[in-house]
Amino acid sequence: MKHDTSDHLSEALAQTLSPASRRAIDYLLLRWRSERTKADALPPYENVALGNLGHFADSMALVVQTSAGEYNLARVGSAFGDWGEISRDGGSFSCLRPDRAHSMRDAIRYSLQSKEPARVTTHQVAHGQFETYDLWALPLSSLWGPEVFVLVLDRRETQHDVVDTMFGATNEGMIALTAIMDADNEVVDFQFIAFNEGATRLLNRPAKELQWSRLSELSLELEESEAVANLARATKLGERINFEVSYPGGDAEVRHFKVSASPAGELLTVTLTDIADIKNRERSFRILFEGNPLPMWLVDSESLRILQVNEAAIRHYGYSAGQFLNMTALEIVPRTRRDDFRTFLNDLEKPYQGRDVWTHVRSDGTMMEVYPYVRRMDVGGSQTFVISVVDVTERRKAEARIEHMAHHDALTGLPNRVLFRTRLNEALDRAQMSQGMVVVFCLDLDHFKGVNDTLGHPVGDKLLQEVARRFTSTLRRSDFVARLGGDEFAIILNDIEQVAEASRLASRLIDVISLPFEIEGHQVVVGTSIGIAVAPHDGQEPDLLLKNADMALYRSKNDGRSTFRYFETEMDTRLQARRAMELDLRRALNAREFTLHYQPLVSLESGRICAFEALLRWNHPDRGLVPPDEFIPLAEEIGLIIDIGAWVLEQACREATHWPEDVRVAINLSPVQFRGNRIVQAVSNALAVSGIEPERVELEITESVLLHDSETNVRSLRALKELGIHIAMDDFGTGYSSLSYLQKFPFDKIKIDQYFVRTLADRPEASAIVRAVTGLGKSLQIATTAEGVETEEQLVHLQKEGCTQVQGYLFSRPLPADQLAGLLDRSFSLTDEAEALEPKRKLAG
Repeated sequence: MKHDTSDHLSEALAQTLSPASRRAIDYLLLRWRSERTKADALPPYENVALGNLGHFADSMALVVQTSAGEYNLARVGSAFGDWGEISRDGGSFSCLRPDRAHSMRDAIRYSLQSKEPARVTTHQVAHGQFETYDLWALPLSSLWGPEVFVLVLDRRETQHDVVDTMFGATNEGMIALTAIMDADNEVVDFQFIAFNEGATRLLNRPAKELQWSRLSELSLELEESEAVANLARATKLGERINFEVSYPGGDAEVRHFKVSASPAGELLTVTLTDIADIKNRERSFRILFEGNPLPMWLVDSESLRILQVNEAAIRHYGYSAGQFLNMTALEIVPRTRRDDFRTFLNDLEKPYQGRDVWTHVRSDGTMMEVYPYVRRMDVGGSQTFVISVVDVTERRKAEARIEHMAHHDALTGLPNRVLFRTRLNEALDRAQMSQGMVVVFCLDLDHFKGVNDTLGHPVGDKLLQEVARRFTSTLRRSDFVARLGGDEFAIILNDIEQVAEASRLASRLIDVISLPFEIEGHQVVVGTSIGIAVAPHDGQEPDLLLKNADMALYRSKNDGRSTFRYFETEMDTRLQARRAMELDLRRALNAREFTLHYQPLVSLESGRICAFEALLRWNHPDRGLVPPDEFIPLAEEIGLIIDIGAWVLEQACREATHWPEDVRVAINLSPVQFRGNRIVQAVSNALAVSGIEPERVELEITESVLLHDSETNVRSLRALKELGIHIAMDDFGTGYSSLSYLQKFPFDKIKIDQYFVRTLADRPEASAIVRAVTGLGKSLQIATTAEGVETEEQLVHLQKEGCTQVQGYLFSRPLPADQLAGLLDRSFSLTDEAEALEPKRKLAG
């Protein structure tokens, strides 16, 4: 079990959490830090978590401490309760499953030590899958006594099929362990995750006692054999090690085992081989030899003729006793290894216990892998070799499968990020020696999220499998493709002599992926964007080369998707600038660098201003006014738009209270603000703080709000409308399914996108669309507002088409709140085309 404190949050989150969980943890940690007033004080529970858990409360639990110092679960989310087998009403830690209580106590202990949020790693086996979870503990102060803790549980995506991969048909004891770490990330113990019947037999412990126990709890008296130290060494080195263990058994006899420990990802696979009979063969050689379940031979040291053979060898190898006695020991190894085997036996002085795997041949010619045990013995005055073997064929297959799973993606079967990095290192080393070049592609799928959202994740998973097959069939045999995660892939092109070859292959991949996929009766169309970096020109280190290819991928997506771009040095410059803007943006809200400008909406019926649209501006101390299209997408991407949006709502409502009561304020909402079901509370807060009447507030949304998490967002919109708020559909007509949204929710207004207004004079279809939208508005009794009105001709056209309201530079550019008084006094005669021009010219000036 591993742990992290908030000093390592960025790295830990980036490596382990899904995007949705990362945002949840980020949000809680942000609130935790923002509410922490002193370095040695904990933030209050009421400010950090109360009423702010949102949709991820299912994966959380609240822990309080009793006067006796015991921890109790006061509130438990459903997913958290399922994981811990905990009642929804909570309970004492002493009533929990021991391993769950251990994990929770460890997380709480580490958070208390550091006075920071802390994370531990815990595990479980469910339906044959080894699952890894991150358990976070956030320490908080409380009004009613000692500290309280919010526990947050997150399951990692990587899983291992324990039973299928490890426990094939074998009589040996096989165990899956996971390491228990202390506060310094040193291995101090191991926990049983899974095991086979052989393990329960060899350890002489019932399965119920072994499951989820720690090695230190089993009283196996392993201290003298340094078993824990040896297992910790295997974990640390990442290599298989072999050692022997002896301990008293339940029958009062000493048990002897050969232990083979092999790490694979989070697991440590341990195999127990009983060698007690071999250890005690001096006591009863014949009983040992004849009754031993391991194949054994007694071999003459000079001629290497087989003198005796046991029943296990006859059964296992398929030769009869007579056939064995007419053979030499050399005949049970492949012909190509017989000379090596003869040399080994001639040079043998000390007993040999298998450190290497040998290959033996059965009577039918099939190969098997064995661990050999060989020693010289004097039998009846003659020098002989006693040879015995342990068949590890099935175990080696299981280990190979575990090894494959540790380096390959379970969904597509492609190599994963770990193996990709290894192969990239090897390719770069070869290229450096030959002074050649290596080309790296970073790819992701265009519009893949839409497939998951509309057709579901099972279809998305099958799409990824089909994409992987197309990649594999299109690439050359010398190329290497891997899935890095999600819809991200990477390719290494070896043996490239000219960069043009990479361009041709990139174009071919784009064409292949753009062809429709037939999946479960659906025709699915996606594309792929590619970023390309070339070594040594773009870097000779794997991380740098991948980073540069990823930046080129970002550029290709910005340039329209389904294309490829090579890395250019200025891309890194732009990335650094983006990071600098992100830091400035996080500071800007507290530094009060944001301000609002307002653009009027004019009623075509009355000729007066009926509303102002609030438009956000950022007055950067060095760059001046930053255009919204530069910083708002970034604020949405990093989640800061939620806090900025809350400020905009409150500020706009406050300033609108100084306008006439028949003038509304229109405020744009980002789709991100609907995440977590917090938008209704944010609007309610703005109404309460400002004191404005809800009927004077108009919220503008785009169809993307209804495209993602549609049902939840519609419920939020209905709750807003019940408050008396007006809801407008912005940019109507630019999406592919806007009409369907008018059936989902009763909008108060439709805003016609300025693209159609600008092209009224040039494109007949633009006029037709405007006419259709205004007609739709009349039929549904919905107001229509045309954006981007800049000329008299556009205004006249919109009047003829029956538009309700207009907005644009013809009337006014957006202005600060203190410059709106003059606009409010204006009245426009819009019924006469000739008379309408003069006042609007003055106003626009």
